[in-house]
Amino acid sequence: MTNDFKARKNGYRQPQRSPEEYKQFKKEEKEAVYQLVDSAVANVVSSPTEFQKFLDTQARMDRYSAANALLIYKQCPEATQLKDFDGWREENVRIKKGAKSISILEPVDYTRSDGTQGISYNVKKVFDVTQTNGRRKPAPTVNRDPRNLVTVMINTSPVNCESAEQLPNPDAVAYYDNSKDTLFIKKGVGDSVALFQGVALELGYAELSSRSESFSRKDMSFQAVCVGYMLCKKYGVDTKSFAVDRVPAEWKDKEPKDVRAELSKVRTAMSDIHSRISDELYRQQQERTADRAR
Repeated sequence: MTNDFKARKNGYRQPQRSPEEYKQFKKEEKEAVYQLVDSAVANVVSSPTEFQKFLDTQARMDRYSAANALLIYKQCPEATQLKDFDGWREENVRIKKGAKSISILEPVDYTRSDGTQGISYNVKKVFDVTQTNGRRKPAPTVNRDPRNLVTVMINTSPVNCESAEQLPNPDAVAYYDNSKDTLFIKKGVGDSVALFQGVALELGYAELSSRSESFSRKDMSFQAVCVGYMLCKKYGVDTKSFAVDRVPAEWKDKEPKDVRAELSKVRTAMSDIHSRISDELYRQQQERTADRAR
């Protein structure tokens, strides 16, 4: 009977499957994960509260695709740092007894029968830092004067930025004009929080426009609001001005894959803006460190 089992690294034993059984097991495992993604989509489009929770998860886990953010939201919405068993072990961090793994999708390159390259996805089991004896990273503190962040956003913007006395919307502090590919920023705005919010929102329009064949502020408005919200969430800036609870009614009638496509656009736009900000902040930090060393 001992030949019917193989030992795991941790000392437990599991039934040994035949190649056919293993293939079927992995197929069913992947199908269950995709069903979990679809279930998460149904949750977020039907509840403004759940949609906001998803955005909070995606804002923290910006390096993860929208599909994986949906999986993380569904299984561990407060997650901040994920690694698989080996990843945590390499850092001498132990996973707590009884911790339930989180399933995400890992892209894998493969060669098709015609010799072309394709991408498939395997299920990967990971654990959040809260499921280990490791230390959790501190949450971002509220930046009450994010003026430096606004400067960085403007300096790293992929579109032209100009100051203006007036904007098409008199209540706005920033406005992206797609016809001129320019972000206009209202002069004399003293409220740096409002300025960050406005620039984040309008950069959202700019990023979404760069990936679309046509531009429509009306059609992109909710996505741009989501981008602005997540950027503020990412940097600890107040988010109350963003109406992320107004999920478009038509999203509820879309197929899950089509909703994921919309969420992917939002995630990509936010992630690209954040990456530029992060890279520039890191460059500034390195420059300050070099100056102190001189």
